Amino acid sequence: MTSVALTQDSPSESMPEDPAPPVSRLRRFVGGAWPARLVAALAGLPVVAMLFEVAGAGRLQHIDYLYQLVRVTNPDGTLKPFDPGKYFSNEHFLGLPTLVYWINIQLFSGDNRTLGVFVVAVAAGTVLALGAALPKSLPPIARAGLFAGASALVFGLHGLWNFTRAMSGTAWLTANMIVVVALLLAVRGKWWPSWSLAVLGSLTYGTAFAVWPVLALVATLRREVWWRRLVPLTVGVLIVAIWLIYRPSAPMAASPTTDVGSLLYFFLAIAGKIWASDSGGMAAFAGAVLLGLYAVLAASPVARERRMWFWWALGAHAFLFTAMISTARVDYGGEIGMTTARYTSASVLLSIPAIVLLAAVVHRRVDRAGYRVAGFAVVAGILGYSLGAPYAAQERTANEIHHVEAVAVRAGISDAYRRYPLASELAPRLRALGHYPFNDDFTLGCGGPELGSTLDIGAMEPLLPAEGNKSPDRAAGEVERTEPEDPAPFYNGKTVPILHGWAADAEDPVRCVVVVDGTGTIVGGGVSGIVRTDIALAYADVTPRSGFVVIGPVDQDSRVVVVHDSGATHWLSPNPGEQAPAD
Repeated sequence: MTSVALTQDSPSESMPEDPAPPVSRLRRFVGGAWPARLVAALAGLPVVAMLFEVAGAGRLQHIDYLYQLVRVTNPDGTLKPFDPGKYFSNEHFLGLPTLVYWINIQLFSGDNRTLGVFVVAVAAGTVLALGAALPKSLPPIARAGLFAGASALVFGLHGLWNFTRAMSGTAWLTANMIVVVALLLAVRGKWWPSWSLAVLGSLTYGTAFAVWPVLALVATLRREVWWRRLVPLTVGVLIVAIWLIYRPSAPMAASPTTDVGSLLYFFLAIAGKIWASDSGGMAAFAGAVLLGLYAVLAASPVARERRMWFWWALGAHAFLFTAMISTARVDYGGEIGMTTARYTSASVLLSIPAIVLLAAVVHRRVDRAGYRVAGFAVVAGILGYSLGAPYAAQERTANEIHHVEAVAVRAGISDAYRRYPLASELAPRLRALGHYPFNDDFTLGCGGPELGSTLDIGAMEPLLPAEGNKSPDRAAGEVERTEPEDPAPFYNGKTVPILHGWAADAEDPVRCVVVVDGTGTIVGGGVSGIVRTDIALAYADVTPRSGFVVIGPVDQDSRVVVVHDSGATHWLSPNPGEQAPAD
């Protein structure tokens, strides 16, 4: 009995301990690596979105590209002997971009969209380089948030121009990527690769000239030997001297000024562009706040640490980059800093380092876990990305109408667009190279009839204007205006206007709109289905996608012909306000 009692109650016999409370799956997930991975994955969303934008862009290249092509090729499509003076556009030397253009011609018939994919890849490379430069002392979640935020800014809608007008992004964004990598190598002491990339950047676009003094500054901060400090300055001066010898005269300015206030406004508007929607004043205010933030950060020991030198170097480059643009382009009017989309990348390169420097300070002082830093960076990226939406809507419309210019180039009537190279110089080169629009990818979008096809004039019915504000019970439309307003250029004795109007039929939708001569031969065309909310509001039940813009040589016998899905055709006079006679 005693032995039993001792066995049951003896204090020497240890009782089993209570098991530790189980760690919840949610807590394990939050404390693991997956949150950072998921946040970092957000960086891919702007890339995918931009690929869709590029896919929807026009095939025809834009103006500066076409002038560059005329400068470097003969009429038979062969390259001219190398002459540095032929590689300048708007005072910028386009060495590497011209090579990329040429490769795109050989592989993809010069398609603007494939060049746009190249620009997307360049921008993605820039984001990856920025991600590699993030301080490893930051928590993974903070680095992931900064990575995603940087991607949103680099691919922001303010800069849509650089991707959908890819000839521009091939120069601007490629130079930016090269500079980012060159600075990253410099702060790590890899001088020869850094200098080599800086030379390549200078052969890509003039904005890369600003990297040379920054490389000298980095060498000084690293206390390198004297010649490593002098090499960047010497090479930079030499490059600028060569540039001064070969550069053409600057384009004519619209609003020449020597006003210091205008220069400051222009500078601040470019610096803060990514943080304003469509107001130059708000952009200038944002630019001032951004520069003020740099001043505050300069007083922080955390922000001045060696691990942050790359971000100061990139910010310094962006500052000089912005100053160069301001000085060279202020004469074009104060608001051009806001309306010129390709300048967006200056604001992006100035903003991202400030965000990273601020994140480092906040992490050290109040956010050791890094979740608040990550949230702030992602929200900042979303804001900068979305503020460009109003501009992006305009750019998408411009890209849609751009096909009219492809029709003009293919038809040999591009002189109607006075900013284009002469058709007699441009068309032979494009045709010899098989360059779009002189290949099988070109179409009027009519599902059959193309330039040179013949339509039956006798089968056409006149298209009458809508009456009142009711839903038209028949096909309706009109030619509203021509462009340019002053006399249009001539082609074989005929004027070549750009015609704007609308056409709709609820029962038989419009497929395309073309221009025919007196024999019914298609001599022009353009774009239909353009959104016209004013027409949809003016006439009940008319589809908003009723607008059209077409181009073609016209005379008294010419007609604007609307082709419907059924194959039926209606016609309009090319003279605004002049109605086709009713049957």
